Amino acid sequence: MKSSDWSDRRHPCQWEAESEDAGFWVPDHSEIVTQFFTRYLFFSLAVIYFSTLESVPSVLFSIEQLLIALGVYFFVNTWFFWQALRGITLTKIRSAMSADLVIVTLCVIHDPNPIPPSALAFLMVLLGNGMRYGMRLFAEVLGGAFLGMAIAFAFRYRMGGFVVSAGDVFFGVFWVTLALYAYILMGRIEDQRRQLDYRSRFDTLTGLLNRHGLLAAADSIFEQTNAGTPATVLFADLNQFKAVNDRYGHGVGDRVLAEFAQIFNESAEMGVCGRWGGDEFVALLPQRDEAAVRRIFERIEARTKAWSASNGLPMAVSLGVAHAPRDGNDLMTLLSVADIHLYQSKSQQSETDEASPNYRTIIDEPKTA
Repeated sequence: MKSSDWSDRRHPCQWEAESEDAGFWVPDHSEIVTQFFTRYLFFSLAVIYFSTLESVPSVLFSIEQLLIALGVYFFVNTWFFWQALRGITLTKIRSAMSADLVIVTLCVIHDPNPIPPSALAFLMVLLGNGMRYGMRLFAEVLGGAFLGMAIAFAFRYRMGGFVVSAGDVFFGVFWVTLALYAYILMGRIEDQRRQLDYRSRFDTLTGLLNRHGLLAAADSIFEQTNAGTPATVLFADLNQFKAVNDRYGHGVGDRVLAEFAQIFNESAEMGVCGRWGGDEFVALLPQRDEAAVRRIFERIEARTKAWSASNGLPMAVSLGVAHAPRDGNDLMTLLSVADIHLYQSKSQQSETDEASPNYRTIIDEPKTA
């Protein structure tokens, strides 16, 4: 895996990232089928609509040539459908949207009505594509729809014999207002979705992934884990945390959790870190050998001890480790292994040393016959 695959705090799930902050939503199979059958529906309506006309304005095509163009669009759309079922890419999305915009522009140019009802299909292209893939592609298809409308009406007025009427102006203003309103509204919905998505996957106290976020990230990581690309799981549990809450109050307890979360996250080295629950923390890392794991634990120990001494608050931690695929291929199994080593380590601490952090790895386990 690339190092960026491990440091990305967002679970990709159906989000295809192009860069750190840009990307698009990849629809599932049912969404793809729905979208393309909607295209077929509007193709059928266009064929029926233009087939019932006796003639169309002789701007670029005759009515027979326009129907042939619609037939070409049918086969092009079918090819894009087949490609989409094999996998969605940004190029495929843009190509399908471009085909939609071109055929709608041709239909508007040759629509014989002074106020062309076929222009409403621009809104379907805009909403059907823009609301499905995210704001970046929404902006692109919005610009394409504006350009298509401008080209279509320029041809209609210059070569089709139409004249500008009050109805045309009203229709144009209404169409632009509706399109811009949809874009603004979608932007607000997208912001709210991002906030809900963040809250569903991130712990508000520590800023790390929560259990749901860790499970989602683990699914992505362990799908690619094999003998050639192993992974390491670290498990941390704060010692005597309940006593801190009881003695100093939950406000101080929250402060201890937040501070340790920062220490754990910064010490994990390119790890995907999260709060498993309560005072338990998990880090998912690319493979680390025993020496590297020990160094990570020593950094956590040193920083934890320094913070505890400088703030006069007890903060100590026990740590465990497991490796995939050697110890398992899913997070729950690996955490069970790491948890065993963690509690074996904790149980061996003396009461006088219980406030001091310690670590234990599989290599520390006694050999059995």
